[in-house]
Amino acid sequence: MRCYEFIKSEFIRVHKKIDNIEYLDKYINILLNYSNNNLEEYTEKHHILPRSIFPEYSKEDWNIIEINYEDHKLVHLCIFKAINIRSYQRPLNWMMNYYKNKEEISNAAKRGWLNLKSNEGKYKKWRNNKSLNMKTLSKEEQKRRANIFWKNITQEEYLIFCNKIRKTWTKKKREEKSKQMKEFYSNPENIQKKSKESKYRWDKMDSDSRLMFSEKMKLINQDINKRLDAGEKIKELWKTPKYIEKMKTRKSNPGIKLKLIKTDGGVIIFDKMVDFTKKYNFSSYLIRKYRDSNNKIQACDIKDDSRTDLLDCIIETLIKL
Repeated sequence: MRCYEFIKSEFIRVHKKIDNIEYLDKYINILLNYSNNNLEEYTEKHHILPRSIFPEYSKEDWNIIEINYEDHKLVHLCIFKAINIRSYQRPLNWMMNYYKNKEEISNAAKRGWLNLKSNEGKYKKWRNNKSLNMKTLSKEEQKRRANIFWKNITQEEYLIFCNKIRKTWTKKKREEKSKQMKEFYSNPENIQKKSKESKYRWDKMDSDSRLMFSEKMKLINQDINKRLDAGEKIKELWKTPKYIEKMKTRKSNPGIKLKLIKTDGGVIIFDKMVDFTKKYNFSSYLIRKYRDSNNKIQACDIKDDSRTDLLDCIIETLIKL
């Protein structure tokens, strides 16, 4: 029924929280007292109780009113300012796309996100679709988006972001992620794939980015509190019989299988990187530098004068069977 008290009570019943009661009053009063005497003026139909939220009243005559376009924009603005939700914001995106109130839009976004996450089936479907969409993005587009985030975030915002991530990283989530990682890296092809990806990213980085990354890692590794904390955690783990038994029965890392191609066409296979470094006194850093690059080993990188047989050789990764 087209009654002020009834309409207002329905808004309060469904939405619980009203952001601005004055704008809700204004919205209802405009519509209940509305009259348009210009019969030739363009008008649109408007649902007083919006059909997206109140589908039960979508066909009720008392709930539908003819209103001119300018007034239609005004009432949509009033209802959004009264109740900040996505359903009331969307019409403004094309009716008044110049209207940008950060606080109201932020409220609408937060509530939309909470409503989505509260519906497990709907959220799972959204997450899967989002994942599929992200996988179709090119590496350049992914990099562009990431750079926008990192270039615009302040130190304070970054710390807030880190604290939020810590809170979501529960014990259950850590165990699930650990299980996923073990399954992923149990496949030798995935190990090789990740190795190539890391090398590709490193090779694409400019000198400034490499220096910044190195300095950041140096600060992290030199953080005394972080190192002491890690040490205490390891000590506590070694006090538990379960962890001791786990370490006794753990499988050794098979490492990366390498192929050294000599200048005369001969091939030497190494089951582990460490075997290569011991035989030729050649650092793991240099192995990674040359591995799968098709670049020949240069004399400047051969530290052991007796190992000139490494000169102009090529290093490749083998997939372990």
